[in-house]
Amino acid sequence: MARDNVAADHPPAELLVRVLGPIEVRSDGATLHIGGPLEKKLLGALAISANHAVSVDALSYALWCDQPPVSRDNTLQTYVSRLRAVLGTSRIRSEDHCYELVVGASELDCLVFEALAAEADSMTSDPNRQVELCMRALQLWHGRPYGDFADVEPFRLEVIRLEELKLAIVETRIAAEIALGHEKLVTGSLEALVQEHPFREGFWQLLILALALGGRRVEALRSCGDLRVVLGELGLEPGPTVQRIEEAILADDRELRSIVGLLGNGDTLATA
Repeated sequence: MARDNVAADHPPAELLVRVLGPIEVRSDGATLHIGGPLEKKLLGALAISANHAVSVDALSYALWCDQPPVSRDNTLQTYVSRLRAVLGTSRIRSEDHCYELVVGASELDCLVFEALAAEADSMTSDPNRQVELCMRALQLWHGRPYGDFADVEPFRLEVIRLEELKLAIVETRIAAEIALGHEKLVTGSLEALVQEHPFREGFWQLLILALALGGRRVEALRSCGDLRVVLGELGLEPGPTVQRIEEAILADDRELRSIVGLLGNGDTLATA
């Protein structure tokens, strides 16, 4: 439920700017009304470079591309004032023909996401903790980053970066689940993921390993063949990790689960 604007000199005590989905601002569990598409686009453009100054020229391009209004600077100032009325005056600084969104580490969801991702990546010796951190990170998402603006500049490249990091976190979570002996619970998800991302070898690695550990060795070897077909269309071969998994399956290696430690890093190891 949207809440009326907060006066500029009384900023919200608790604030969360959300860009991992449609752009919105939440405070004390309620969604604040931040205006129309241009106000949201302005907030998103500031959020991409949160806690760093963004030039008026860059913000103008984000809002209007190469067709700004005649009174560009005044119009931009009006939109900034509207955002300040919601966020608080101190949340958007202005200096030297630039504006800066000022947020803490817990006040912008993509910053929270990246911090959780980095912590999860460092917890390779504690798969339970990895799963917990990855789940918390993934739960922050509520759609494509920046919503309706995901495919336009200046958001497009940032969206690609965030979506790639999300896929890496999905890999890390599933690898941790397999390390915990939950391979049968993740096989279905992996089968869908290799269809959605056929050239991402990390998901294939996890699928093949999960099938083998789940007692489905024939299907695991068949998936190795499927991967060769997919990569062969590009003139590539599976990387050394897949080859090692395949050899371990053929040899009925009891240490197959130890290979899990090599996975979940978001890599693609295909070779020419």
